Amino acid sequence: MTRLRIVLADDHPLVLMGMRDLLEKDFSFEVTATLDSPTALVEHLRRHPAHVIITDYSMPGDETYGDGIRLVKYLRRHFPVPRVVVLTMVSNPMIISALYDAGVSAVVLKRHNLNEISAALHTLQAGRRYYPPGFQRDGAIDARNKFIGERINSLSPKEYEVLRHFVRGESMMQVAESLKRSIKTVSGQKISAMRKLNVQTDQELVAFCVTSGIFP
Repeated sequence: MTRLRIVLADDHPLVLMGMRDLLEKDFSFEVTATLDSPTALVEHLRRHPAHVIITDYSMPGDETYGDGIRLVKYLRRHFPVPRVVVLTMVSNPMIISALYDAGVSAVVLKRHNLNEISAALHTLQAGRRYYPPGFQRDGAIDARNKFIGERINSLSPKEYEVLRHFVRGESMMQVAESLKRSIKTVSGQKISAMRKLNVQTDQELVAFCVTSGIFP
């Protein structure tokens, strides 16, 4: 079986170190680079081929390539050969589904054991997509959490991305620039998201996002 050449991208040095240490214990894998931003990742891929890209979902601050679904779509469009694995704290099933629709081969949730990364890579080696444990299955949660979860899960991927940038403190103009959309479009998506979350003001929106942990 071919040894997988893997490129890691995450803006947290300790996460990179932990993933590298874990993967290098398996002789099926070869970590060829660890990178701390989307720009560094893209520049590396232009010079060095890889079998698999493992990237964090949230890497704020990169105006050139962004992060999240925008980055995934760029990688799949410009580097169609490597398979993309997304590492994330996001558990919203609509967002996870949108990542698969964008072309990722695996989503690994950070709340799970890091060994799930190895399991995902071995699944890819076998020619299959990897799905996180429990994906599309309802958990045993109380009625209040279920109600909050349903509101969050009603967000479309585009609305979710707008809120993620807005809660970071970006103005709507900055959100539009980050997502390459018009101000009118992102403003409409923010209004739609607020309606779904049943919040009336920006303060209520930020408070809901913080208390619900929608953006870990």
